[in-house]
Amino acid sequence: MPYPFAVTSNYPESRRVVITGAGIITSMGLGWRENVDGFRAGRLAFRPVTLFDTSGQRVSQAGELTLPIGLPENALTARQISRLDRATRMLIHAGTEAWADAGWSDRERAEPIPLCLGTSAGAMELGESYFRQASQHPETRHGQAVRAVNYQTHRQAIHLANALDFTGPVTIIANACASGANAIGHATSLIRRGENQRAFAGGYDALAKLVFAGFDSLQALTPHVPPRPFDAHRDGLALGEGAAMLALESLESARARGAEILAEVVGYGASTDSHHLTQPHPEGDAALRAMSEACRGAGLRPDQIDYLNSHGTGTPLNDVAEGRAIQRWAGTDVEKIRVSSTKASIGHLLGGAGAVEAVIALMALRENFLPPTTTVETPDEVCTFDLVREPRDAEVRNVLTNSFGFGGANATLIFSEFEETRAVTIPFEDTKTAIGKIRISGWGAVTPAGWGMASLVEAIESPESLAEPEIFTREGRESRPLLVRRVPRPTEKLPFLRDPRLRRASPIARFSVGAALEAIGEARLEAVKSGEIRLGVVYAYVNGCVNYSSRFYGEALRDPALASPILFPETVYNAPASHLSSLLGCHAINYTIVGDSSQFLSAMEIAARWLEENRCDGVIVVGGEEFDWLCAEAYQLFGSETVYAEGAAALYLERGGEAGVSLDSLIGPELYTNAHPRGDLIRRVAEKAETQQGKVADSTLFTRASRDDADEEAAWADFKGKRVNLGRLLGEGMGAAIAWQCAAAADLVDRSGKPAVVSAVGENEQAGVVILTANGRE
Repeated sequence: MPYPFAVTSNYPESRRVVITGAGIITSMGLGWRENVDGFRAGRLAFRPVTLFDTSGQRVSQAGELTLPIGLPENALTARQISRLDRATRMLIHAGTEAWADAGWSDRERAEPIPLCLGTSAGAMELGESYFRQASQHPETRHGQAVRAVNYQTHRQAIHLANALDFTGPVTIIANACASGANAIGHATSLIRRGENQRAFAGGYDALAKLVFAGFDSLQALTPHVPPRPFDAHRDGLALGEGAAMLALESLESARARGAEILAEVVGYGASTDSHHLTQPHPEGDAALRAMSEACRGAGLRPDQIDYLNSHGTGTPLNDVAEGRAIQRWAGTDVEKIRVSSTKASIGHLLGGAGAVEAVIALMALRENFLPPTTTVETPDEVCTFDLVREPRDAEVRNVLTNSFGFGGANATLIFSEFEETRAVTIPFEDTKTAIGKIRISGWGAVTPAGWGMASLVEAIESPESLAEPEIFTREGRESRPLLVRRVPRPTEKLPFLRDPRLRRASPIARFSVGAALEAIGEARLEAVKSGEIRLGVVYAYVNGCVNYSSRFYGEALRDPALASPILFPETVYNAPASHLSSLLGCHAINYTIVGDSSQFLSAMEIAARWLEENRCDGVIVVGGEEFDWLCAEAYQLFGSETVYAEGAAALYLERGGEAGVSLDSLIGPELYTNAHPRGDLIRRVAEKAETQQGKVADSTLFTRASRDDADEEAAWADFKGKRVNLGRLLGEGMGAAIAWQCAAAADLVDRSGKPAVVSAVGENEQAGVVILTANGRE
């Protein structure tokens, strides 16, 4: 059992989480009613792809939706709207419907509302457009800066927040096909813990050529659309696109404003399948853990689940693994479990699938019907459950939805009909551990200075030891030198680099594993690998596996039939975290979050929550980045003299203990919006930190700006202590930047016994502060 603590009790109203609004857009239609009518009837919503050329592919159909020309009323300017990509427009449609459905008003907007989103591809449309122009017409820069900015995944979140005129911390989870479900589960935990009264959560993904070509290269797409999940002769999945959002709030909040309650979120389970990067364990081990965990949290037995919305992709390996997991989970009650896959109707929405299918499950609950999988002709022998193959009305009180993704990310959500009183099993200790009890007991780094913390410390103490940055140029662009500090080759043999699982891994995955192994330490490593220590993983970065992404997309443009199936899985955001989990044999919860460099602060906050909730015994938090010519050139548009840097850093967090450094305070992160500009927010979080005079007055301040940052400089103008600026020392590390700061700060606190402050300032998303103190001292 993942959780040794199980307390059955009635949650107070402030801890029960209810759904008060839902919004959805898919190829089935726009809004709740069009989708309900389509799914109830078992309609199929596929058509030839018109968004990009598919003539070189095996497949030419998908669940492409009809996107309205205009947007619903919103607070964006005409200029902002003109720059929106397709995925963001979908997100705004779904978000506006959910917000209006909930009836949230200016009163709710007055307080920060966390925004939790899941995506796999983000604004890939803009990234592809940038790549085509940069590679085919390098002499032209027109529009490239706008594409580069809005391609960043956190921009879609900011556009949604600005459109609906609210603010709050942003968490974007990129756990492949489990992303949307993870985002809803994460938002639920924020309310259940009492941190927030409301949260806005969901997921989205739009069709993109890179992704389409990638799945085609894996031979994972069915050439016979529509797909046939759980059919004995199934031969692959079909892709789709769409978005869905849920307005979540505490029961106390919903009651206070007389809101209609659509359902209650009663269960959330998450696990990691370390079997293979793209293939599930054949017996569905991780899926079983996720479903069992969700049921324990909900206090429900399998036979009490009235409808199970399966992940059901239609691929040979996925469906049999999920089927085996359902059999093991339900036991002798398996014949009673009513199961279907709605991917047969709209395709696989990847990062948006978990959220969209959560809303479909909510529709089944609210409207008392079972969405059918009408494409099955001969059920697979694994279908010992009740496979719903035709439209069926039914009384539905509890629904479960599964989402399983590349990289072994597994998530399960359970919604229930609202009841006045509910006995639940609390899947964590009811007494919350203060964040000051969280210890950083290990840290590691891979930087341009070398492999290991010792190299980073030497560079800080002796800057002259650091090598000069490498000049990136490519043919025809010699006039635009790109300065990047690369990670040097190891000076000694590192055995993990010879592991077969890392043989084809991207540079960022190798950097991350190196930093993580150093942070975990040899003394803990065997306990992690044996499962004695339940290890969680949180990975944060900005750009991801850019080397393999640009290589793969270049191949797909030249000849999709020759695009490498080896490269494509490495382009997925959560590939580095998957490699790390696989290497260590991790089975506990695992998130990859993306955004600007401030996301490392969010990653630390997530890790602390998991430890407080007893989801794991230890959490490895990693921040990393790699650069190629395309990525470096994009950033040069905004600062031609900037030196960029690649690498990673990791922290090992655990509860209590005598060794290590105390994670004393996490201030923020807070989001930059139209109403709350960057400079004001950086100054606000700095002022909050400086009120803790006993901890800050004699501390060392670690800042990140690689060049002049007037906002950060102004915010800390009155700070009198020593300063260390790793951005100017190493270069702009993006996703690695704040991770390097935190690792260096932890090392300094451990050696000196004096506190350290990390200014966790993001480029254009959010900002916060980390305060570290010596264990047992302030």
